[in-house]
Formats: sequence, C-alpha cells, structure tokens
Amino acid sequence: MLDSCNVMRGSKSGLETRIRDKHCQTLLDIDGDSCHHIHNAAKKFAAPFCHNLEQLFTDLHTDHLWASDQVHYLMEVCELMGIPGTNPQRFTAHPWLSAYDVVISTRRMLPAYKNLYMDILEEIYKDHGVGERAKARIQFFHQDLRKKGMTQVGKDRKERLVKKVWFESLNTNLHLSVYLGVLPILKEYVMVFQGSQTLVHKLHDKQLEVVTSFMACFVKAEHLHTTPKKLVEMEFSDKMLPLRELYVGPLAEKLKAEHPNIQLIVLQFLNTVKTAYISTAAYMQKKLPLNSRTLQALSALDPLVRGNSETGILLKRLSGPEMMGHLVPPQCDVPLEVVKFNVDRTLPLYLDGDSMVTWWANIMATGKYPGLNHVVKGGLSIFHGPMVESSFSAMGDIISQKRTSMSMATCNAIQTTKDALKSRCQTAIQMFKTENVKLSTVDKALCKNIRTAGTKDKTRRKQALLKKKERQEEFGCQPTTSAEQSRKIAVEKDRHVRQIAAQKRKKALELLVQAKKAKK
Repeated sequence: MLDSCNVMRGSKSGLETRIRDKHCQTLLDIDGDSCHHIHNAAKKFAAPFCHNLEQLFTDLHTDHLWASDQVHYLMEVCELMGIPGTNPQRFTAHPWLSAYDVVISTRRMLPAYKNLYMDILEEIYKDHGVGERAKARIQFFHQDLRKKGMTQVGKDRKERLVKKVWFESLNTNLHLSVYLGVLPILKEYVMVFQGSQTLVHKLHDKQLEVVTSFMACFVKAEHLHTTPKKLVEMEFSDKMLPLRELYVGPLAEKLKAEHPNIQLIVLQFLNTVKTAYISTAAYMQKKLPLNSRTLQALSALDPLVRGNSETGILLKRLSGPEMMGHLVPPQCDVPLEVVKFNVDRTLPLYLDGDSMVTWWANIMATGKYPGLNHVVKGGLSIFHGPMVESSFSAMGDIISQKRTSMSMATCNAIQTTKDALKSRCQTAIQMFKTENVKLSTVDKALCKNIRTAGTKDKTRRKQALLKKKERQEEFGCQPTTSAEQSRKIAVEKDRHVRQIAAQKRKKALELLVQAKKAKK
C-alpha cells in the first residue's frame, strides 16, 4: 500500500514494479497509501470554498514573517486581550490536513488580528475586558505600524487581510467553523496510521468508520447501515439531509441562530458546504478500497476477534491461493491450523492496546501453527502508511553530492544498522561499549570487516566495470563514460581544434609574407 505517485507505483520504473520484476513476483498489491488519499480528500473538501482560508493563512504568515516588530505587537495585543498568543503558522499545501492545525490557532487569535489590522470597536473591548491603558497601548501600535513603508505587494496583502478579518468576518467565521468541525474526522484517521505501529488489521474497519462518519454529516443515518459494496456505490441525490440540517460545526450553528437576517449569506454558505460534502464523499468512494476482500481478510489477524466463526473463514481466505497461499509450505495444513487456533485456550491473553506484533511473535516462538505463522508474517509486513517514504528521506542524509555512487548494498547495510539500533533503543556507542578498553575481548571479525570494507568495495566496483566493458565489446556497443571523463574528452577535443586553427593561421601568415616578398 505505497503512495500513488510514479516514483512508487509507476508501471515502468516505479518501486513496486522493480520489486515485482526483480525480487518478488508474488508481491501483493492492495491499493495506494490511504493517508495520502485522506489528505487529498481534505483538499477536495476545501476546493468549493475557493481556498479562501488557505489564502488568509498564507497572507497572515507572510505579513509577519520578516516583521519582528509587528509580531511583538501581536503578542502584546494577545496578552492585553487575554488570548494565548503564537506566531502565525505556515500553511503547507502538502499534506493538506495541516490546514486544520492552522485553523485552530487562527480561530483562537482572530480577535487579536482584528485589533491589529484595524481600530477596534468598543464591543470587542468589552468582550475581552480591555482597560483604558490597554486601549492607549493598542492605539500606539496602530500609529507605529502606519509609519512603515510598504511595497505594492504588501499593500495588496494588507487589503486582503483587512477585508477577510473585518468586512467579511462572518464568511470567514463560517468557513473556520466548518473546517474545525469536519477536518478532525479525517485528521483522526491520519493520526492513527501515520505512526510506526503495524495496524494493517485495523485498516478495513477504520476506513469504513471514517467514510461513514463523514457521510453522516450530510446523509440520512438510515442509509449508512449497509454493506461496504453498497456504500461504495451509493448515490446521494435522494438520501441527503435537508440543507439547513447539514453539519457545519458548532460556531456556524451559533451564528445562524444569532443572525436570522443573513439568510442569503447562510444559504450560499450551505450550498457550498453541500457541494464540498458530495465531491469529497465521491472521491473517498473512488479512492479508498472499502470493498477490498484482502483488507477484510487481514482484519482477522486481530487477536481480539479470535473465537468467532467469521474469523476462521477470513483466515482461510487469507491463506488461500488468491492471497497468501504461496507463502505456506506444502506440508502444512493451514485450514486445520485455523480451526485449532480459533479455539485454542492456551494462547496468551491479548488486551486492546497491546502490541499485536509482540503477541504473534510469542505464538511463533512456541512453534505452533507453522503454516499460519507464514501467512501472519506476510500480512504484518504490509506497508500501510508513509513509512517507506520516510526511509527514503533518511537516506537523503547519507547519499550526498560526494557520495552519489554509493551502491545499493551499502545503502541497505546502513538502513539495516539504523533499524537494528532503533529497535534496541541503543546508539552504536552503547551497543559496542566495552567495560575495559585494554582488557575486554575484541571482536576480531568486526575489526577485519572494518579494515577490509573499503578494499572489497573498490574491488567489486572494478569487477563490475570490467564486466560492463566486456558486455559492451561483445555486443559492439559504444562504452558509456562518467561525467568527469566526458569533460576531459570535451576539453581534449577543444584543445585539438584550437591547435588546428592556430596552425592554419600560422600557415596563412607565412603565405602572406611570401606573397609580399615576391611582389618586391
């Protein structure tokens, strides 16, 4: 379940294609990274609102980025108004759910932004208990900030901020409300699966939960108690809640009740929310593998569901030829093992929240159910989050401009060493620490490997280069050269051309001199 970009899942040179072609022809392909699907669903939800809030977040962050005095004034305004103050957060389009974190701080500090960008109203002073001395201090901020010179870009940004914070404050509050109410549904799913724990057994249930919870915001509840297949194929036109009953967050509900005379603005807002709900739900129906038989079978690996007949059926399906049957040794009778496993009372107790990997490792250590253990190992090795990409990011600290030719074997060795140290919660110094440097036993094999590693690597590279040249000579191919060799060849050609040109000039001058002498 890798990310859906071409680097990961490209049909010609993607990571998945290379693994399948060169290492594992039976690689199980379920779907793309579900966390990325949820981030994209959040982006889909924001699109009908014309990214109004995202532009506000970017403008606030940019306006304070290089203005330390303005940041200081903002913090003081927050202090005077009794609001916890923080620097304006930066919104990053990827991952899109970062908008939720920025929404929280922006909503909290909105009164302070109003105070900073325009002369405050007495009503807001009263709401926040601002005294006369505090009012005078805030007026000083306004006078000082007016003296600052601004470019046209800065003036345009200030104009947008004042417009959204003051003149369109109702619209801004409505948008903040629906973001604060709806995005946590998606954020919760991402927070569960972006960690390092193996939770492949919860994927099916959690995906159903996030889709059902999201649809419940605008679909009648009686239509959501259905099978995953019908949930994927559901049409929303005749199953939606009335427009004014759509969930839009607690703040928007309060604003609708307090301002009954703004029917037109509320109606436009509700129509936009409706469009956002429908487009996002349709995207989730298309992208999330809600009806995946493989994910349903993997949910049977959860020890909490052991002892149920449906668990036995799913485990048998998982170990069948269509899924992971190729991992089972021929001499193993997995269906019989599943029957015994499902009613085995001698297995250790498992409580919700315990590590499933540890629980299964303890069972494997007993030697019971050898065929089923192979299936479980295959199931628990399935990636279901951005952990693969994080390993690529970690390798970015190793492969630099001076080490671009590092072999794959070396990269694998470094990553394996890092993972081993991480799993033991030790550093290299702690792992190989000796009590007495002079008298403690020396690991001769380790010392030998350290001394000979460089020589072995150079020898291996020379052998690979010789084999490559032999193949090129065998098939009559033009040998490829490195960038440095190419530069040398280009310099040599340029020098040769210059020599020829100099010789021609010299010869032409000699002929000219001879011609002049002949005329005399």
